[in-house]
Amino acid sequence: CPLHPFHATERLVAAPVDGNEAACPNCYCLICDARVSECRHWRGGEPRVPAHCNAHAGSAEWRTQRSNAKRQRTRAARAARDPLGLG
Repeated sequence: CPLHPFHATERLVAAPVDGNEAACPNCYCLICDARVSECRHWRGGEPRVPAHCNAHAGSAEWRTQRSNAKRQRTRAARAARDPLGLG
């Protein structure tokens, strides 16, 4: 975001780092692939769930988090289309 500076962190942490939680209405969550306002984990707060506001594509750990989240979204979308698993 050009309005809010980002501070990259390599490790997955449960709380925002150095103001990373600041976002404008156009900011997207790298992990959820959705607007920040739709991300339940933007500021963290849940045990064992890193704060998504710290995510960046330059980290292998964050890329893994993104890949896992995308896989979960795909499964959920398939289940919604075919709730009985027949298709």
